[in-house]
Amino acid sequence: MKEKLKDFIKNKKTISYLIIICVSIYVCMPLCSKYMDISTDDGIQHICRLIGTYSSLKEGTLFPVIMAEFCNGFGYSWNIFYSPLTAYLPLIFKIFTNSFVICLKLFVFATIAISGIYMYKLVFKISKNHIASVISGVLYISAPYHLTDIYNRVAVAELATFTFLPIIFIGMYELFKENKKTYYLTIGAIGLTLTHNVLTLYTAIFCLIYMIINYKKINKRIIKTVLINVLIILLCTSFYWIPLLEHYFGSIYEVFIPERMINADTLMNSKLSTLDLLFGRKWGINLYLGIPIILGLIFTFVYRKKIDIKVKTYIEIFLSFGIVSLIMTLSIFPFEYLPSFLRMIQFVWRMLIFASFFLSIVSGITISMCIQKSDKRKALFAIIFVIYIFVVVNSTKQMAEKPFNEEKYLTPVPVTFKTLRIHAGCATFEYLPQKAYRNLDYIKTRDNNAIILSGEADIINQNKNRTKMTFEVNNIKDDITIELPYIYYLGYNVTLTDKEGNISKLQIKESNNGFCMIEVMNVENGTINITYGGTTLMKVSYISTLVGITMLIWYICQNRHNVVK
Repeated sequence: MKEKLKDFIKNKKTISYLIIICVSIYVCMPLCSKYMDISTDDGIQHICRLIGTYSSLKEGTLFPVIMAEFCNGFGYSWNIFYSPLTAYLPLIFKIFTNSFVICLKLFVFATIAISGIYMYKLVFKISKNHIASVISGVLYISAPYHLTDIYNRVAVAELATFTFLPIIFIGMYELFKENKKTYYLTIGAIGLTLTHNVLTLYTAIFCLIYMIINYKKINKRIIKTVLINVLIILLCTSFYWIPLLEHYFGSIYEVFIPERMINADTLMNSKLSTLDLLFGRKWGINLYLGIPIILGLIFTFVYRKKIDIKVKTYIEIFLSFGIVSLIMTLSIFPFEYLPSFLRMIQFVWRMLIFASFFLSIVSGITISMCIQKSDKRKALFAIIFVIYIFVVVNSTKQMAEKPFNEEKYLTPVPVTFKTLRIHAGCATFEYLPQKAYRNLDYIKTRDNNAIILSGEADIINQNKNRTKMTFEVNNIKDDITIELPYIYYLGYNVTLTDKEGNISKLQIKESNNGFCMIEVMNVENGTINITYGGTTLMKVSYISTLVGITMLIWYICQNRHNVVK
């Protein structure tokens, strides 16, 4: 037993993982303070979104996409339009705590640690060097922009993106090199697709260029593997992109309006100068690369002739990707002329995600070449690095005067005439139908009852409970049009039970106010019943996702079986 323990302790991979986890703990240490304010910037939206998603799940709905209490009780959807993974995964930590803030903090720590470990795995595959792999992992999790996403922007979706990038490129390595664990590509792409749409597009472009660079290695096996991967990715993520497309074609929502998510002034103002990449801090955001990565780039030039030929190709590729990413953040790059789907990145400096990723790989390998032959150099670099991490972490953390009180957000913040452009729980209202967005005053003043828009009738016994509602319609003198107290999202089901007990399904349309609307014809009175059960396509998408997950499990088992053989 003692010998096994000694072997475990001496195992270089074990030690490497422990180092990365220890650094992750230190990097996330400020999160342990109750005065650590993660409600700033995007943070409050993610906290409210967790509360809304959890509330929908508790309701027992199969499709937790409508936050029923949001937007004055008329329902607001995040999970149809925005990455669902960052709404569901943090809720796993509800097993350990009742606090949504703590759930979010634990999720942040998990993303940091996992991103470092998989960066280690990627670099070790390339270099077969534990020191280089550990350095790259630590550089990656302590990159200034990575820390900015934790403490300044609380950009949970971007933090998850950091986790999936190394997983994807492990898959790309396996695809062209060993073909043993290409399922990494599948898992990484699924995770990224469910995390951040725009960054998924950029990652796909980098992967495509990687394939073009390795075009001589492309054969039938690789083409077959890629096609299998694409099929599984599409199936596993279908529960997200199918309802998204259904809403895209079903009505006009703010988020789909051309240029709505692209502000030309914001794009231009977010461009950086070369000095910003060395020392920049704007808008409370660290926009510089960091001393260790810069040192690594210098060492890349110094040791360029000594780099192993097997590693050199990867360094050249990732160095090129990193430099291109940096150039795209600069004022000299004509970002504003790119296609609109690429300009949806909103802030040019977001390309620092890719720069931090690619350059951490390069710097980790070349720094290890510099220090591994000299104990003095190792000690000096370790001291520089410890000081650097201490300074960066302390410069990014946002401490509040009072602990954040999440209880006041358990009851959603109402939309009133005091509401400004940004609202806690609804962001900038970009997921509203355009008609509702352009008529926010109506949302602010409307009551939570069904309203007759045309015709004459009496509505009595109204009973609304979240996404469920019943009421009676009596003395109908003509065909009537009723607006329901629900913002127009696809998936609501409405039935009419007449006095003879006959049940008929009513078609839902969008009113001029962006709410659900029904027409009642050819009856004198009846009972209206409303539920949210999702659309037929939503149900199909969930089934196809289950098929995709089954295929993914089969694919992983096949891959692992081939490795054993």
